[in-house]
Amino acid sequence: MKFLLHLKLEEKLKSLSTYADDFPIPIIVHHVPDFSVVYMNKIGLDILGVNLAELQTIDPKEYVARYFNTEDDAETSPKIHNRVTESTSQPSSYFQQVKSKTGEWRLYASNTSVFLKDEEGTPTHVITTASPLDPEHHITIKINRLMDDIRFLRNNAMVFAKLSAREIEILKLMALGLSSIEIADQLFIALSTVDTHRRNIRQKLALKNNYDAVKFAQAFNLV
Repeated sequence: MKFLLHLKLEEKLKSLSTYADDFPIPIIVHHVPDFSVVYMNKIGLDILGVNLAELQTIDPKEYVARYFNTEDDAETSPKIHNRVTESTSQPSSYFQQVKSKTGEWRLYASNTSVFLKDEEGTPTHVITTASPLDPEHHITIKINRLMDDIRFLRNNAMVFAKLSAREIEILKLMALGLSSIEIADQLFIALSTVDTHRRNIRQKLALKNNYDAVKFAQAFNLV
């Protein structure tokens, strides 16, 4: 059975390679379940600055660490794996940042679907297309900003959880630019109480300036 599956894979890869280099986007075939690279077309290899033989020998974890944002991958990979390997085998669409051979990060809109199944209908390989997004386009800028906010939220969720309900309320008002006097008047509390809360907020979140307060408030949907 494994021999027949191997022959089928070789046949499909041969067919894919006859036209894949004509596409203006990277095309990658991964083995399931470790997502090791089996095939990548020329434009994808050129972007990474590597040849296929070398890429096929790289450990999947090293592959991710070398070319992708590891935090994003840790969150998206299980979802992609579950989606394409479940019984319905649904394609998965997502954004990912890729590091090129020049060290530059670029955003891609990627799509992954099943490439090959075994005799029992279990996916053994998946295929991914990755379309680069114009870095100057306003949509790309917004997506990058959103991804940065998600990473900030993920990295600071534990420290944010240390804030009390009142401190969260005051953080929101700080981010909106209200002074201590204005916050005291709005919340009907003493000015000294506001100052104490502000000091505690700065210490808990390690805030250096009001910009940091705004970043926390935006990431946690306070403003």
